[in-house]
Amino acid sequence: MPGNVNDATAGRTYPLEGAAMILPQSAPYSAPLGILVCGGSTNGAGLATDNCISIQPEAANAQWTLERMPSQRVMPCITALPDGTYLILNGAKQGRAGFGLAENPNFNAILYDSAKPVNQRMSVLANTTIARLYHSESILMQDGRVLVSGSDPQDGKNPEEYRVEVYVPPYLTTGRARPSFTIANKDWTYGQSVTINVNLPNGGPAKVSMMGAESSTHGNSMGQRTIFPAVSCGGGTCTITAPPNAKVCPPGWFQLFVLDGPTPSSSTWIRIGKDPASIGNWPNYPDFKKPGV
Repeated sequence: MPGNVNDATAGRTYPLEGAAMILPQSAPYSAPLGILVCGGSTNGAGLATDNCISIQPEAANAQWTLERMPSQRVMPCITALPDGTYLILNGAKQGRAGFGLAENPNFNAILYDSAKPVNQRMSVLANTTIARLYHSESILMQDGRVLVSGSDPQDGKNPEEYRVEVYVPPYLTTGRARPSFTIANKDWTYGQSVTINVNLPNGGPAKVSMMGAESSTHGNSMGQRTIFPAVSCGGGTCTITAPPNAKVCPPGWFQLFVLDGPTPSSSTWIRIGKDPASIGNWPNYPDFKKPGV
C-alpha cells in the first residue's frame, strides 16, 4: 500500500491513522469492488499524509491509484453521501492518533467524487472553526446532512469537545426542490421488486441509493457503503430491484434515498436479508416495545 510520496514507509493504520471506504456499487454489480483509503502519517516526525489511494483488488493486474489531497491529514473521517460522493473532514496536519500526539488541526472539508477523472475528483469545501482531533466522528443523517462530533485530544490546547456541528453538502445548497417518496415494504428479500411512490419536482432523472447503517469510531465507519440498485420509473412510481445476494449487499439496515437529478430526498430505513444472526430476538415482555420493522 503506497504511503507518502516522499516516504514509502508512511502508514495508514492506527496510530498512523487514515480512513477507508468502499466505493459505490451499481447494478448489475459486474464491476470489481473499489476501495478508497485517505490520509495517514509517518513514524518519527509524524508528517501527515496528503493523498488518497484507491484500488479494485479483484481486478486483473490490480494497481493502486494515488491522488493528492489539498492538504495533509491524519485521523480523517470519511462519510459516504447518497449521491455517490464522499465527504472527507476532521483530523490534523501533523502527528498520529492518541492522546496529545497530534497538532495543527485540519479545519477544511473535501468532497471526493470517484465518478470524475483521476486527479480531478477532489473539491475544496468550507472550513469549520472547531478542532476535530482524536475521537472525532462524522455520520450521514436521514435529511442528507452530515453530523460532525467529538474530539478528545487531551493536549492542553484543544478541549474535550461537546459541540456538535451539521455539515450541509453541496447538493443541498443549489436551491433545487427536494424529491420525496413513500414506501410500504421496508423489509426486503434479495432480488425482490419493490415499488415506491415518488414526487420528482425537477423531473428527474430518478436514481435510488442505499446507504449502509454505520457505526463510526477512530475515523472508520463500519457498515457504511453506497449501493445504487436498478430502478425504473414512470407515472409517479419507481420500481426498485433489490440487490441479488449477500455477497453484493450484506444483510442489514440501509437508508433509502431517492435522487431527482443530483438532489436527494430524505431517507427511510429499510432492511434487506432479514436477520440471519437473530440479533432482533428481543425479550418478550409486556412493557417492552420491540424496535425495528
